Amino acid sequence: MSSLELVELELALRHQDFIELGFEGSVRKALEHIGGTLLFHMRMNGMADCDWVAAVSLESPEERTLALVVQPTDGGPLRVEDVETSSIPVARIASAYAGLMDRLTGEPDQQ
Repeated sequence: MSSLELVELELALRHQDFIELGFEGSVRKALEHIGGTLLFHMRMNGMADCDWVAAVSLESPEERTLALVVQPTDGGPLRVEDVETSSIPVARIASAYAGLMDRLTGEPDQQ
């Protein structure tokens, strides 16, 4: 997985007005800035020390990187985790969801 895309997303998230946009709005705006796609987001209600988590797809000419954007319960800054190394249970379904969306839209698998 390309860590460059993850760092780029993390930097884009830091420049969002979280108070005005909220979690989903901040993630969408950051992805719009770097050319990523929101796969899904869900409320975690404190499970795995998260309030919210979003699965995102970051495309580069060479590969697709799947990541999670996490809003921690302690109110700290949003963090970005590679789905391959994340311990958050939702990470396991991000790849399957991306594959399903590829099939539904008729795009070739990119993994």
